Amino acid sequence: MQPRRVSARALQALREGVELDDGRTAPAKARQVAPGLLEITLREGRKRQVRRMIEAVGHRVVELERVAFGPLGLRGLAIGKSRLLKTAEVERLRRAAGRNAAP
Repeated sequence: MQPRRVSARALQALREGVELDDGRTAPAKARQVAPGLLEITLREGRKRQVRRMIEAVGHRVVELERVAFGPLGLRGLAIGKSRLLKTAEVERLRRAAGRNAAP
């Protein structure tokens, strides 16, 4: 089965925010990288939000990969693994969240 292209209307809905059962989502950055392949950047994170947003515009998520968490890229981190953050990474997260650096 060929991947379906996502319509301009569906992409615009994702960019403006869609209505979910727990309220309207904040606007997201959304672009179609290839037929059936989207890149979405959220500024909020609700339970299964990406899946629910995609379903709200008439599509289904088959595979989902998180590539970053805020300013931190996840490249090189194996699935299901974690590591301690470096001090500089913690500071970047604090700045991204609009909080002052630790004393």
